[in-house]
Amino acid sequence: METKVPFYNVANIFLPGLVLIGSCILLFLDEVKEIVVSIAAIDNLGFEILITVACFALAYEVGYIIYRLGGVIIKPILKAMFGEATQENIYAAGKISVNAYDKLNTLSREYGYARTRITLFAVIAILTGTQQYWWVMAGCLFCVVLFTLTARGHMKKTQIAVKQYLTETEVKS
Repeated sequence: METKVPFYNVANIFLPGLVLIGSCILLFLDEVKEIVVSIAAIDNLGFEILITVACFALAYEVGYIIYRLGGVIIKPILKAMFGEATQENIYAAGKISVNAYDKLNTLSREYGYARTRITLFAVIAILTGTQQYWWVMAGCLFCVVLFTLTARGHMKKTQIAVKQYLTETEVKS
């Protein structure tokens, strides 16, 4: 059986999960050391493989939660701030030309990446705040602002492209 994982899932779900888990390991190093020592005490050769697979599965699930939080919490906030190009209009514009579809698909994907990164860095900012690592929290908040501006740029480009392609169709009719 051949399994292919889309790049979008790797970049937008798995990697944010790994980043958050890595951040938690650094933030809660003493607690993690205790867990690692207790796992190392188990003397079973295949257990390391099981733990590794479980960590990758956990990273994917954590990343998926971050991705969904971005859709449920961050998307409405961004929509209120910058507006939205409706899916119906995006599909309508995409039917006009392959170039339109490719361009809008890329912009939509980039918007999704930015939205997930906003969520990821907001969560890390909250966690670093609980541990009073203020400079790391400030860096994470900077990333939230950076990716919010990125999302704004992608949404504006999407709105302009949709308007352009739909206007061209109306003119041709």
